[in-house]
Amino acid sequence: MKKIFLSLFLVSCTLSIFAQGFGDTITIQTLEFSDITKRRGWYVFPSDTNQYHKILMLYTLKCDPATTQDNFNCGEWDYTTYTNLYQHKNLNTPYYYLQNSTPDSIFYNNNPKFDLVQNYDSYIVYDSVSSESFYTLGQGLSSSNELFNTTGKSGKAQYLITETELTAAGLTAGTIDKLAIELSSIGAVLDNVVIRIKNTSLAQLTSSSYETDSLTQVYSSLLNSLSIGVNTFNFTTPFLWDGVSNIVVELSFTNASSDLVNYTVSSDDYSSPIGVYMSEDACLDFEGDDIVDVPSSVFSAVDSAITISFWCYGDPNVMPFNSYIFEGRDINGYRVINCHLPWSNSRVYWDAGNSGTSSYDRVDQAANLEDFSGRWNHWAFTKDVSTGVMNAYLNGSLFMSATGKTRLMEGITSFRIGGTASSGFNGVYDGKINEFRIWDSALDQATIQSWMYQSVDNSHPNFSNLLASYSFDGASGLMASDYSSNGVSAQLMGVPSWEVISGHNLFLNPVPTTFRPKFTLTQGVYSSHLDSNLVIDTVFYDPISIVETQPYIDMNSSGISSTMVDTIFGYESGWGYTYDHLGNVVDSMNFYVDNTLINSYKQVTHQIQNYVTPYGIGLDLGPNGFRWVYDVTDYMPLFNDTLEISAGNQQELIDLKFMMVKGVPPRDVLDFETIWRGDYSHANIANDVSLPAVDVLMNPNASHFKVKTRTTGHWFGGFQNCAEFCPKLHNLSVNGIQQFEWLNWKECSDNPVIAQGGTWIYDRAGWCPGTFGDTYDHDITPFVSPGTFASIDYGMEVTTGGMEGNYRTTVQLVSYGDYNFQNDVGVIDVMAPNNWEFHNRYNPICDNPKIVIQNNGEQPLTSAEIHYWICGGPHEIFNWSGNLAFGETQEVELPIVNPTFWDHAYYCQKFTTVVTKANGLIDDYQPNNSYTVDFDVPPMYQSDIVIWTSTNNAAYENELYVKDDQGNVVFSRTNFQNATLYRDTVILDPGCYRLEFLDSDEDGISFFANNDGNGSFRIKAVGGPTLELFEGDFGKEIIHYFTVGYALELEDRTNAILDVSPNPSSGLFTIDVDGFANGVKLELFDAFGRLVISDQINAVDYPFNKTLDLNHLSNGVYLLRAFDGKKEKFKKLIKN
Repeated sequence: MKKIFLSLFLVSCTLSIFAQGFGDTITIQTLEFSDITKRRGWYVFPSDTNQYHKILMLYTLKCDPATTQDNFNCGEWDYTTYTNLYQHKNLNTPYYYLQNSTPDSIFYNNNPKFDLVQNYDSYIVYDSVSSESFYTLGQGLSSSNELFNTTGKSGKAQYLITETELTAAGLTAGTIDKLAIELSSIGAVLDNVVIRIKNTSLAQLTSSSYETDSLTQVYSSLLNSLSIGVNTFNFTTPFLWDGVSNIVVELSFTNASSDLVNYTVSSDDYSSPIGVYMSEDACLDFEGDDIVDVPSSVFSAVDSAITISFWCYGDPNVMPFNSYIFEGRDINGYRVINCHLPWSNSRVYWDAGNSGTSSYDRVDQAANLEDFSGRWNHWAFTKDVSTGVMNAYLNGSLFMSATGKTRLMEGITSFRIGGTASSGFNGVYDGKINEFRIWDSALDQATIQSWMYQSVDNSHPNFSNLLASYSFDGASGLMASDYSSNGVSAQLMGVPSWEVISGHNLFLNPVPTTFRPKFTLTQGVYSSHLDSNLVIDTVFYDPISIVETQPYIDMNSSGISSTMVDTIFGYESGWGYTYDHLGNVVDSMNFYVDNTLINSYKQVTHQIQNYVTPYGIGLDLGPNGFRWVYDVTDYMPLFNDTLEISAGNQQELIDLKFMMVKGVPPRDVLDFETIWRGDYSHANIANDVSLPAVDVLMNPNASHFKVKTRTTGHWFGGFQNCAEFCPKLHNLSVNGIQQFEWLNWKECSDNPVIAQGGTWIYDRAGWCPGTFGDTYDHDITPFVSPGTFASIDYGMEVTTGGMEGNYRTTVQLVSYGDYNFQNDVGVIDVMAPNNWEFHNRYNPICDNPKIVIQNNGEQPLTSAEIHYWICGGPHEIFNWSGNLAFGETQEVELPIVNPTFWDHAYYCQKFTTVVTKANGLIDDYQPNNSYTVDFDVPPMYQSDIVIWTSTNNAAYENELYVKDDQGNVVFSRTNFQNATLYRDTVILDPGCYRLEFLDSDEDGISFFANNDGNGSFRIKAVGGPTLELFEGDFGKEIIHYFTVGYALELEDRTNAILDVSPNPSSGLFTIDVDGFANGVKLELFDAFGRLVISDQINAVDYPFNKTLDLNHLSNGVYLLRAFDGKKEKFKKLIKN
């Protein structure tokens, strides 16, 4: 849900990061923690009429049990995630899909183009006849047109001839060389005649019992010229009869078109079945993005039971791959039913039923190659929720089964055959499909077996449950007819090819016959050879579908949405070819282009940042998450109106805000362009295979140009553990000359996200787990000219070995106007004091503040006057000097002169700094001069503390220092021994101290991925509890500030009294003391342990009271100490 907040004058202090004195700031809330799985969405930004000084991205991750990646609150592994902005151009123009692709231009013709294919039709030539005998079977007293029924495009018939008949006719075991039939009438054409014969043990042919395998092809001819009378087929391969078996003779044909005139064959009626015949059948051939879109109304009755059955013939040249032979989804895009036949692992998956989520019931099993490719197979998939059984049947036999599957299958709103049911037109099946049937009941095995070879009619026991049945018998057209009683036609998209099944491959709807042609078989001895005729076949290209859509934004759906407007059908344009019989192109013809469609709509992805998730086992990013801030001002031209943004993955919860600070930028950002974005290998980058020089037009209205590069190296294990763990030089060339080179390497042991559940401390190629990738900015202004093209080339060093790994790279061009200021310095960060978790490595402090300044003016910055204070406390002024060019930054340490600077720390924790002058002049742009942050005060300890150090087995790596506020070392230990416990008692005067515990190997003292063993480090009170226990997996160092304001005797002296009233007070306090010796010393310390008042009481009689006047001191928290040399008491005072 989009949210826009307006914060006046200051960036919202509730972020606990900073508050800068800019103008109005608009905060855009995009992803938030409540978006448990959502990581991409649409959000409304202000229009581009506003001017912004800067835009900041606030990126917050949180560990939470609600995360879905794995069983950890933060995901286990370090995954690359991108913060992407999707720019949608020309949204209001038509968008055309050619199948599932969207090329810039689509060309098509009104009429089909074609190829010419040359083939040789072989036949036998008898050079001499040594002997020849003719044997006639039957008398031909009847006639029949079942054999060559050319009213259909294809046909097949099988006839049984018994051994008794053959022997009675005089045939002997041996070769059969010819077969003759007698025609009493003929049709116009008879092509692709195939004769096959087989020795068989069958005694009868029926619709369920005939020969399907291992027949011997004895004759095949592309063109056949038959005449009335006897027609003899000379076998190119004689058939060997074994002399004892019956034989089956099969004759088939395949024509390019049907004929009204039929062939009549002289036959005999044997009264009982003696053969079977099959007539024309067709299928759809799918490849690429071909699909059949089945209307959702077919599934309106589906909820608890279903059967989907079909015949398929997967392409053996590409199977197995990740295919979808059908899929159905609900209105939310969740899968309801689906079949991978197969997946790339040769497993068949049957999914059916979901619970309104992305989960579903599934059964799967490994299959053999022939089960899904290279031959026709019948598959039936069933589910019955009432029994919880899901089954799959292969050729009538149970293939796989599962129980306990009770999710319903209701609510299917999209169903595709040959592809996915998601948006778009994604075909994901390669092969042929026939006789696709859908039922709202779970058919039993016997019914499946009985009807797998038959078309469904009203005699089927489940006819009333038949929702749709697509025979795919149409010869052409763009709709698949449903021959069920519902008559719901389906739309062809892509388009799948209508294909007549060749005669000898027919297998559906066999019809028994009592007629058999009068056959004459010939046995002879010949001298022969083969000859051939050249035949040229015309192969027309299938039609294509072009879907016109209208893109639009649906705020509740990721990605661009679209409405289908129209479907245009045409044919491929361009060249057709002539192929010889070996498949070689020997000629070509141009069919040119009749029509052109232009896709003006474009989606351009811009990477704003590359973030690698932390190792999440045992990690805690805090109750409010851990926040990173990234300046995205360079992307300003993109941040307007309605935008689509994605970020993160499912490992952590994410909150993503953009803070748009109104005002004048140092330079107007005129244009932004992504030049490259993707994954590239080292070898390809170095050898200019990837990211080669490209000419880019420099904006003619711009004055300055910058190239931003962001590259992170991944994969390791090869030469030098590249790319993740090896530093490599990267470079950028402009107009053929290398102008920039840098080492793409990032230190990780100083990451503020410590103690991750993995190797977070290891330095890496441009990234670390738990932070953003490094971005490098390259000013190319001196090397280019506005309005001209410049060659931009990204490269890497060439090495003699390796050059392995994957580099995730984006290269971007930013174009700017001229400088808006001459002398302008901005404060861009307060590093300390600051309670922002990003600066937790050196906070809280009681030392000199540290800020970061930036030169935003055209003139070099050589001096700046900096003011700073805490709440209403005393102001300090520091005159900085240096030399910063435009855009350069520097960390500045601000010295404290006034000893009361920190007095307000316990009363008010806000630090403010303001730069008033730049180069000795009033700053040109004052809104960016101030910066205010919240901070925490460091802990206060007694004067004597114990530092406990339990070393590991690499103690030589460690050094310990305690320094006062002047940087003087007041305690140190650098001679640690392995596996030793050190108890160092340190007695300190009141004041501010910095403890440093260093590890030279930058792997802490308790890290799982080394052989150093485990150590520990803590601060304890003398004879008391642990005051601070530090994480042992800290990387390179522990920096800890603390204050000391008192000393404490080991003996508890309870007979002395110190009381203060009123408390709090605006300035005057009454001090009551009792039980002390005659001389009592009173000392008052501020919140940072500094002594601010010291007084001596020489009382004779007790109890004794005294007025303490603090009107001259700042409001805050103070500590009062009463001490007589033995007894000691403390009391906290609050002045308000």
